[in-house]
Amino acid sequence: MSAARAARRMSAGFIAIILFKYFKGIVFLLAGVAAVHVARLSTLPSVAELARFFRVAPENELIRWLAKLIQEVTPGQFIGFGVVSLFVGAVFTAEATFLAFRIWWSTYFTIVLTMLGLPLEIYEIFRKPDRPRYYVLLAINTVILIYLWRRRNEFRFLETEREIEDSVG
Repeated sequence: MSAARAARRMSAGFIAIILFKYFKGIVFLLAGVAAVHVARLSTLPSVAELARFFRVAPENELIRWLAKLIQEVTPGQFIGFGVVSLFVGAVFTAEATFLAFRIWWSTYFTIVLTMLGLPLEIYEIFRKPDRPRYYVLLAINTVILIYLWRRRNEFRFLETEREIEDSVG
């Protein structure tokens, strides 16, 4: 391995993207596991049980909303949501892992998947324009998309260096 290649560090932008993708992957994986678990319960959790689990007061509005939501969803819907969440979590985790290992096509993979998510985010903004969270996610993913597009070939050059080193050494 050449000293120049060994000294080349991953940029802070790539590290931030990798951490963000891992974070999203973990959140979706946890949501998927929780949904499948709830679907398999014989009785759905009550407000008191949810409050005890999250260690908050049963009067908490968020806990009451969550309990109401759980009561309205069927076990089949929970399983469907769980399976989709597990798949999405696996995709986000794969994106982050491919980027972390500097696989040359990982930037293109992430660009395509990020572009596929933008229409959904725009749809959510049109549906609920008063939610700042949707604007923040759209902005973050747009910045990621622009950053990756500008640096899309960075890992390809590392692959070329690797091939040259293998042929020489």
